[in-house]
Amino acid sequence: MSNISNAIPQNDLREFIVAVQKRGELAVVNGAHWDKEIGAVTEVLYRQKVEKAPMVLFDEIPGYPKGYRCEYGIFGSPFRLGLVLGMDEKLADDRLAQLHHFRKQVKKGFKQVKPNTVTDGPILENIIRDNAVDILNLPAPLHHELDGGRYIGTGCGVVTRDPDTGRINVGTYRVMVKGPNTVTVMISNGKQGRIHLDKYRKAGKPCPILVIVGCDPVTYLAAAFTMADSIPEYEWAGGVMDRPVDLIEGEVTKLPFPARCEIVLEGEIDPHETTDEGPFGEWHGYYAGGVQQEPVMRIKRIYHRNDPIMTCAASQKPPHAHLFERCFMRSAGLLDTLERAGIPDVTGAWLHQAGSGRTFLAVAIKQRYFGHSTQVGLVASQVASVAYISRWIVVVDDDIDPTDIHDVIWAMGTRCDPKTRTTILNHCQSSRLDTLVNDYSKLYNSRMVIDACRPYELLDSFPPVAQTSRELAAKVRAKYPELYR
Repeated sequence: MSNISNAIPQNDLREFIVAVQKRGELAVVNGAHWDKEIGAVTEVLYRQKVEKAPMVLFDEIPGYPKGYRCEYGIFGSPFRLGLVLGMDEKLADDRLAQLHHFRKQVKKGFKQVKPNTVTDGPILENIIRDNAVDILNLPAPLHHELDGGRYIGTGCGVVTRDPDTGRINVGTYRVMVKGPNTVTVMISNGKQGRIHLDKYRKAGKPCPILVIVGCDPVTYLAAAFTMADSIPEYEWAGGVMDRPVDLIEGEVTKLPFPARCEIVLEGEIDPHETTDEGPFGEWHGYYAGGVQQEPVMRIKRIYHRNDPIMTCAASQKPPHAHLFERCFMRSAGLLDTLERAGIPDVTGAWLHQAGSGRTFLAVAIKQRYFGHSTQVGLVASQVASVAYISRWIVVVDDDIDPTDIHDVIWAMGTRCDPKTRTTILNHCQSSRLDTLVNDYSKLYNSRMVIDACRPYELLDSFPPVAQTSRELAAKVRAKYPELYR
């Protein structure tokens, strides 16, 4: 997107919204109710328009002041995802090219620019303390018809500190409203925030915690992007933006939050207290996991800007409003990990929207040796961006577009012998959100690696593909342009 490449960094969510509005990709909806209607409007819109749906800003929510807004679909189109990272708009129609450009931009974050600690910023325009805290003064939606309650944390950043190392983690986890100063924080096993929380609970100590609702776009990406422990999210965001993130320390916990974010909840999780949490319509399109006991956060401070904007991410049956960027981030993370593992000639990958960005993965390679395709499939099945509740890993040749589900299934049907070219793995990472887990004391699943590459020993003799060459295709497109508009 050469015409907006200088827009990095957007200093906050509001600047990003202005840029999106100038592009014509913002829809403002007035009067929709927080009770199921906001979520339903978003779901119907994204099922109808998929990646062409606008970012939606809900205002004049019944029962709340004008200007107290909810936002959905922040990166739900190629333009909006490209805007935050300065991608060339010409790449929007070429998923693999856009993915590789995305990886280049993301890698800027690996240089890790340390944040600045500041003492002032728009987030301090309003500070509600102690007994005055009431999160019901914010329009947290009931996102789905069968949710167990209102969720203020969906498109959020939950901040914790490792009690052993001091490392700050920012992750996207779900936060359910339980009362004026009480929420639950549901973090799945294996997630970095959960590892921090479990350390505090094992030691019998309260866990300091923040919930950021309304980050600047790059910090929002960082919270949702699965990164190694060696890459703190705020430092990564600074590397991407080529400048430090300005952070303010909370009055109670001393945990840091962006000076220009919209809303912050600050408090502690008691090591012993739990309460009912769920159900919630999750990323795979099910109310999975039911009602379970989850940790309770007692809120001691609310910080918010004037006329605050809540970033929301209501998951529904795919496609939904925040799936597009999740597929991009996880696919980029997978390719980076395979590259760092020293596996050669991996040409592309995609975690498909139809698999909710998790359960169906295709990775393409240019085969170089016997066992190459098996190696890629097995490694891909376990890396950080894929391992959580993965199900199907399909390896294809480099003449197959891994982002094209028709191409991938064609390869499976014509190049894979199910008896000899599939591998089943057991006791892999799962969660109570897995629809096929029915014993929450054993959070495992299985997955299948499908080798849909031509057998290496038959590469020279395998039947050629009956497809028009790229050169001839280009000629007919140029000769009959009216057919291909």
